[in-house]
Amino acid sequence: MSAPASAPATPTGPGLLTPRPIVGLLTDFGLVDDAVGICKGMVLSIAPHANIVDVTHDVTPFDIYEAGLYIRDSFRYFPADAVFACVTFPHTGVQDNAIGVRTPQGHTYFAPNNGLLTRIVREAGVAEVRRITAEKVRRPVVDPTFYGRDIVISAAAHIANGVPFSEIGEEIEVADITLLEVAEPVVEGDWIIGEVAILDKNYGNVWTSITREFLDARGIAFDAELEIEIGGTRITTPLRRTFGETGEGEPLAYIASRDQLGLALNQGDFAARYGVERGHAVRVKAR
Repeated sequence: MSAPASAPATPTGPGLLTPRPIVGLLTDFGLVDDAVGICKGMVLSIAPHANIVDVTHDVTPFDIYEAGLYIRDSFRYFPADAVFACVTFPHTGVQDNAIGVRTPQGHTYFAPNNGLLTRIVREAGVAEVRRITAEKVRRPVVDPTFYGRDIVISAAAHIANGVPFSEIGEEIEVADITLLEVAEPVVEGDWIIGEVAILDKNYGNVWTSITREFLDARGIAFDAELEIEIGGTRITTPLRRTFGETGEGEPLAYIASRDQLGLALNQGDFAARYGVERGHAVRVKAR
């Protein structure tokens, strides 16, 4: 009796960081046309054994701040040798200023130098930063209207295929990385004041900039009754551990997965009901 055929081995070699190097893609391209598919095809043409992960392609078009929040926690959950290509670039083709950032944990991020990597720089830190200038990691013919594919995503694919980070282009100072202003919560009397950082688009939940740390510092624990002013509306609602502790259609406050104060309706759309938009001020105090 012949031995059963074994599964084909995953190719490895000096051109691969891992058996299947991870390339995470974050864009505002959406999924209604072929843009994302073309980018994935290009990655695979350069790094055929890459494991492509869609972080998201539903960033609100041109919204750099939102893109930065979506990529913020990637270094906490992805393996240390993961490579990320982040594309939200309102002025594509006008400015050729994309960068690569390597963190102390070993993750590598490529993005336009427009503030998108603000959260990564501040929370993960920077071990090395370079401009993407080397022709070897850029497409030979650059289409100025598809900057993300030809420079940012192309560079990520080449790194995944074994090109050393030191060869993507000139090293620059951390101070040369463009950073967005991030409003931190403040305390005024009994109130904690923050803002709507992002909307949970699928469910209509509201994620604020007020962190668990701020709540803890004010002695606000689960089941506390909160008075909340947001978007011109004032509501009173308890701080709950889970949605199931609140009746269907009723509002609640909770700690979202990013360790920030969230506001929601149990099985409803909080943002739609109360007309909340990103950037609205949020005021919270215990009753």
